Amino acid sequence: MRIPAGTLAFRIAVAVAGIVTLGAAASIPFLAGRPEGFSLLRTLPSNTWWFQYADAAPTVSLAAVWRITGAVLAAAFGVAASVRAWSLYRKGGSPLLPFLIAFLLSLSLEGLRAGCALLFAEDGSIAASLFLTRVIYWGRFVGLLSLLIAGLYSVELKYRRINFLVGVVLLVSFAMAAYIPVDRTTFLAQLTWKLGDEQGVWFVNLVLGVLVLATTALAALTRRDMRFLWLAAGAALFLAARELLFFALSHWALLGGLACLGGGAVVCLRTLSVLYRRAGGEAQQPTHP
Repeated sequence: MRIPAGTLAFRIAVAVAGIVTLGAAASIPFLAGRPEGFSLLRTLPSNTWWFQYADAAPTVSLAAVWRITGAVLAAAFGVAASVRAWSLYRKGGSPLLPFLIAFLLSLSLEGLRAGCALLFAEDGSIAASLFLTRVIYWGRFVGLLSLLIAGLYSVELKYRRINFLVGVVLLVSFAMAAYIPVDRTTFLAQLTWKLGDEQGVWFVNLVLGVLVLATTALAALTRRDMRFLWLAAGAALFLAARELLFFALSHWALLGGLACLGGGAVVCLRTLSVLYRRAGGEAQQPTHP
């Protein structure tokens, strides 16, 4: 029996996410068995937040382990939540669900930090490590643009060629990641290379994040249904999660990022299951007592 193209693409994406996640998990004991290389990861400068770079004092000794562990847990949760979202979509849910799935699966690329760490610790190819850094940022742009498309669908974007829009998101994100200048002299405690234009990337992230929240919240007015504000709240939790999971070093901050990710998934999926009928994917009219 022929498998639909959308189902095949989803299965391939989940398989890739699973492979990256398992590889990142396997890197933790491997790094632990390389004391000299692992010690190099203990004294790296850190980018304390997406708008602030600090050539900090030596970071906590297990920062690399927490970074990789947080990436693995986020990827695993993202895969599980994407499977649930795909189930809703197959039952006739909103066309914004594929873009929510794209965001959730893009989190798995955070696991490539483990590859960057291994290459740095083993004095491996800098070009390969820089490539992985760009792929990580590509995944971040894919996730953010996917949330923006989901927000546009909330305000009744009429364009229905989802495959085409997904392709546009992937290509635009690739172009953005490919042309970001990267400083190949500074490897950060976040297990990526320092960007050469952090302020530019910060501004792009800020503008896209504001647009995500604005379009999703605007749906409450255009559709006259305040339940879309819950969807905006879920998007806000997703945005908070992606920043905490990307920049945090301490286990407490990473746990906060995972909590935001879980809360965002629960809020968004529950809201969408109520807002959209199982057949046709059109928003239900608000009910009044």
